[in-house]
Amino acid sequence: MERQAILHKSKSNFAYAYDNKTLHLRLRSKRDDLTAVTLQIDHETGWLPNEQGVYMWQKKQIPMKKEFSTELYDYWFTEVEPYELKARYGFLVEDEQEQFIYTERGFFSPDDSYIANDINSYFAFPYLHEQDIFSAPDWVKKTVWYQIFPERFKNGDSTNDPENTHEWSNEETAILGEHEFYGGDLRGIIEKLPYLAELGISGIYMTPIFKSPTSHKYDTEDYFEIDPHFGTKEDLRELVDKAHKLGIRIMLDAVFNHIGWTSYQFKDAMEKKEKSKYYDWFYFEDDSYLNFSYHMPKLNTSNPEVKRYLLEVARYWIVEADIDGWRLDVANEIDHQFWREFRKVVKEAKEDAYICGEIWHDSNAWLNGDQFDGVMNYQLAKPIQEWIATNRINGKEFVEQFVNNYTRYTKNQNAGMFTLLDSHDTPRITTQAGGNYQKVDMCFALLATTPGSVCYYYGSEIYLEGHDDPDSRRCMNWDKSLPTSNLEQLIKLRNQYPEFGYAGDYTFLLTEENTVMFKKFSDHDELYFLFNTHGNNQVSLPKELEGGTFINLINEEIIALNKTLEMTAFSYLILKKI
Repeated sequence: MERQAILHKSKSNFAYAYDNKTLHLRLRSKRDDLTAVTLQIDHETGWLPNEQGVYMWQKKQIPMKKEFSTELYDYWFTEVEPYELKARYGFLVEDEQEQFIYTERGFFSPDDSYIANDINSYFAFPYLHEQDIFSAPDWVKKTVWYQIFPERFKNGDSTNDPENTHEWSNEETAILGEHEFYGGDLRGIIEKLPYLAELGISGIYMTPIFKSPTSHKYDTEDYFEIDPHFGTKEDLRELVDKAHKLGIRIMLDAVFNHIGWTSYQFKDAMEKKEKSKYYDWFYFEDDSYLNFSYHMPKLNTSNPEVKRYLLEVARYWIVEADIDGWRLDVANEIDHQFWREFRKVVKEAKEDAYICGEIWHDSNAWLNGDQFDGVMNYQLAKPIQEWIATNRINGKEFVEQFVNNYTRYTKNQNAGMFTLLDSHDTPRITTQAGGNYQKVDMCFALLATTPGSVCYYYGSEIYLEGHDDPDSRRCMNWDKSLPTSNLEQLIKLRNQYPEFGYAGDYTFLLTEENTVMFKKFSDHDELYFLFNTHGNNQVSLPKELEGGTFINLINEEIIALNKTLEMTAFSYLILKKI
């Protein structure tokens, strides 16, 4: 037995409160090493005397199921309702030759009578407090977001255009620097709300809209003013109101790590140095500015005045415009205490507002219920890009990376995630796929299966291209004759079948270099997803599909399955048994 591969941690993604009476427990082991894992947990009978009159700690024996297998590891899972909402527990781990009791202290023989009664050597979940259960707003997990870079989406009011505004262009030759403008504004987004509603979009995330000298607006000049080239506060209120009537939520971008160099606070600090009341808002040494970018000076969020200013911004736009959430720029570069106070202010202003951090790495430290509801989950989408779009990894490696990132978080945390394939900070997925629309459609389909909310970058529905920033920020192409992706269809299916997205658990049924098949299921229904990247591939089907008749939800074709199925390159099926 490879004991060094066995891992469990209490009060973590391996042991957490799923709801007010249920614990989820997970254990990791080397792949194909253990033959069985049994949870040993408090029995409601407590302590009972044995034949010698010695009181013994009574334990329930609950078999755990193998949830996932990757190239390196197996993951074992069970859920349990602990007696009196608290638990001491260990694991009986077995292979073909030996067995051990795995506890917080390590491995012991099942015959060790001392360990059998040494309750403090076991793992502990001290008490299941309802207020400690992580829970994002319920609407988030059902939301399909559409990210908009406002300056390049639609020019709805030419009277507020900047000087020297370029003619609208989405070609690769377009001039796309941060001081190049095309006239996109809030009025343009308002005009296209019916279009987005028809597409099935239920959430809009806009990059910054506050007063700023650049096209990207991440160098804020005044957080309390809409950029005049985008419109007015009245325009924002109209946008939110009309979006809400169409069932669409609105999330704004909170750029609180830094401010713009043209802001009155930074200009005053640079001019007056230590005599400025804003000097301690920033990081100076010997009167020279330190940290981040000169044009985007980092804010000192431990300064009480800075904190008061930014928290009022967070509250103001919820009250002023009834927005539904904040996306937090470079959120992991700001101290945790600031975000704890930010959460209190936001949730007091709107209880079900969504707080989403931009963090590209492990985010567990921000997802304990006291800071964020979710993060931009680039990690879960990365293996989708690299298997299907860029062919950098194969199907087996895809499953390895996908499962590792999926199990990184609890099911509660995954329900609050914001998973995306591309954004204003990355090359567009169509460009990553070399312009292959079949690859793009496969990426979109696989993304749609992920838990929590998903986000598609503006123009995804027409395969808009773009290399890295700033080319990923091209103007939207409104030519109605352009080919369209499978986005609208996927959104309809995701809305029709909860198992498709937020309500379904994964079981991987087939993992090969060119082919991956998994089932998503709940207590109510199950769907099968089959993705293939190699042409004319004879796929050997799992036994549970053999002889069954299914409908392919993508084209409503009826398929009777035998033992194998021939698939073309970059094709996929979404099957429901009939």
